[in-house]
Amino acid sequence: MRISIPALLCIALLITAGCTGSPESSDSYKSRYQYDLDICFTEPLYNVTLLLPYPAPGFDPLLSDLHGLPDGSSAEIITVDDTPFLSLRAEEMIPRYHGMPIAIDPGEENLPPTVPPSDRYSEETPILRPISVRIQYDPGRTIQTKHPQETEPLLPHTPSEGGCSILGLQGEPCTAITSHVYLSYDSSPDTSVEVWVRFSGSNEWWNFGWTGNSYTQLSSIQLTGPHDGWSEMHGDMVVGSGRY
Repeated sequence: MRISIPALLCIALLITAGCTGSPESSDSYKSRYQYDLDICFTEPLYNVTLLLPYPAPGFDPLLSDLHGLPDGSSAEIITVDDTPFLSLRAEEMIPRYHGMPIAIDPGEENLPPTVPPSDRYSEETPILRPISVRIQYDPGRTIQTKHPQETEPLLPHTPSEGGCSILGLQGEPCTAITSHVYLSYDSSPDTSVEVWVRFSGSNEWWNFGWTGNSYTQLSSIQLTGPHDGWSEMHGDMVVGSGRY
């Protein structure tokens, strides 16, 4: 009996798949939650208090694991009407403008000088970088990414009308959402402030390359001038994204 080379390759792949078992049995298998916060502002902010959506229940990392917190600011988790928020406070927050990337030829010894960051826009420093805060947490178990509403931590939110505008572009189940946020700060009238909050739960493993599945929430708000009060962030929630 003759077997073609393509058939032999197919059989080999089937044998390999049978030996590896389920993704959870792989030595490379890992699960994690990730919370990301980006705050972008064009002019200094003063007397800053921000109450930002925070995932619950079951998201319990140490705040000492919070990376990217700006100097002079403090963070804590507080509850308002049984809803958790990440509270950020600072006497001031200063924007950081950076210069354009400098192209360097391989082997070049006389490197051009680097433009130091500035607190204002200029031709030398045109790139405004946000404050980026991140925290990751390993729950020590597989995360339910197809139906996280039943068992997993989520940012407090309410489903809203309309279609998704940020996520869900690959055909995954997606829901438009709104979340409450409290922003209080003094600034010049033309200061632009933009806040993005993202939370995801994911499982990853190696199978001839990294693969996995996830659910994600992403919301944002943009304001101009000083602000003091509650507002709504708008965004999307995607579930069941990836490979199963």
